[in-house]
Amino acid sequence: MNTARTSLFLMANLGAEASRIISAQERGDKDYARAALLRAENILNEIMYLPDMKSRAEELKTLDEVLHSLVAPVSSHPISPAHLKSYFTPFAIRLMTSR
Repeated sequence: MNTARTSLFLMANLGAEASRIISAQERGDKDYARAALLRAENILNEIMYLPDMKSRAEELKTLDEVLHSLVAPVSSHPISPAHLKSYFTPFAIRLMTSR
């Protein structure tokens, strides 16, 4: 199956990368966390150029800052991993139910 790279698809995948960053940080695997962050950055950059996401530019900028704060020694955006994962859950559910 070839899934279109819609904003919904990309946001669900961004959530998966956020979960990978969190899991890697919890294991102390900084290399894997940085690799997941790089993938998340690529997805986020793709999302930012989608026409339906232009109105959400501020939200995407905040997401970028939050994702980077997960690997930063001192977090400028303290957010719990559970809250971040719960932000992405609706995207994954909507994507799964749309198939």
